[in-house]
Amino acid sequence: MTRASFGQSLLPKRLSRLASLKLPHHHHFSTTVAIIAEESNPALKFIPDYEGVEFLVGNDAKTLASDPRTLDTEAFIYIVPGSVEALSAAWATAKKPKWVHSFYTGIDALSGFAGESLKEGEQTLTNAKGAYSPSLAEWVITSCLYFNKQIQRCQINREQKVWDKFVMNTLYGKTIGFVGFGHIAQTSAKLAKAFGMRVLALRKNNDKEAPYADVVFPLDSSLSMLSECEFVVCSLPNTPSTMNFLGEEEFNAMPSTSVLISIGRGTAIDEVALDQALEKKSIAGAALDVFREEPLDVLSPLWRHENLLLTAHNADFTDDYCMRGWDVWKANWEAYRAGKAFVTAVKTPSEGY
Repeated sequence: MTRASFGQSLLPKRLSRLASLKLPHHHHFSTTVAIIAEESNPALKFIPDYEGVEFLVGNDAKTLASDPRTLDTEAFIYIVPGSVEALSAAWATAKKPKWVHSFYTGIDALSGFAGESLKEGEQTLTNAKGAYSPSLAEWVITSCLYFNKQIQRCQINREQKVWDKFVMNTLYGKTIGFVGFGHIAQTSAKLAKAFGMRVLALRKNNDKEAPYADVVFPLDSSLSMLSECEFVVCSLPNTPSTMNFLGEEEFNAMPSTSVLISIGRGTAIDEVALDQALEKKSIAGAALDVFREEPLDVLSPLWRHENLLLTAHNADFTDDYCMRGWDVWKANWEAYRAGKAFVTAVKTPSEGY
């Protein structure tokens, strides 16, 4: 493998120390893969080493469009927060662009590009589906235990030297409901079942297989499902149809002892309504890793709630984060080279999921 940068952009010297992947065949396969990413993105440290493959890294539309190497590029990788304009320019310049891979699971940043540039049936968008599901599932269970075991109360007791022998709750037998039941939710549901929890699922296509779910609800039965849950996990993507999917009506439907856990996209939560629900304690609490605007504004009223567990969209930002992302790309790359179906092809890219 060789690496190059578009125009005068130079990659950090540390990129010369890359992980090596030895292939049993295809040694003479020669192609170019363009990576659209900011030069400082940590994922670039782990670009895989393939003999006969040149990775070009750039993030500027003009230099990408004018670079002669772009003409023969068929495969592209987009890494947030890279320039979508640069991707569009490179894609339009290439003679036969065939495939673009989103390094992250969420593809909302590419929905406009997909709608304008991808030819259905001829060109493919893949994503990192499955790469980060284990870490997010752990965060879901951590959030459940945080509220269930009253960890904040335990910490305050220690600080104040209070011997408080309260009755300890268990997750066993509790009901957890998933708003959206894709790979992340199903991985979380698997862990929930290990704790003996009852699993409910709300999904658009409720006729699809729903592993680990005891009951599947259609979208028009959302309030009914929410009314049964001690924990509600939202993993919805950012699309027009999911905007403010959980709002005042939904929070009012949830039991006062219930907890909201948000790990998809912050736009699915009406944060004004959530602020009011936390203030009135119409729900017991919330655990949020994603927000409508990130970083969360210091003036946001959400910061003031003691019944809120908050992390900075880093629930899946683990020490193996980049390598897991590249593993999914590699699986798709092998399928592409072998002329097989992509592993994580996005079925409705223009809709954002």
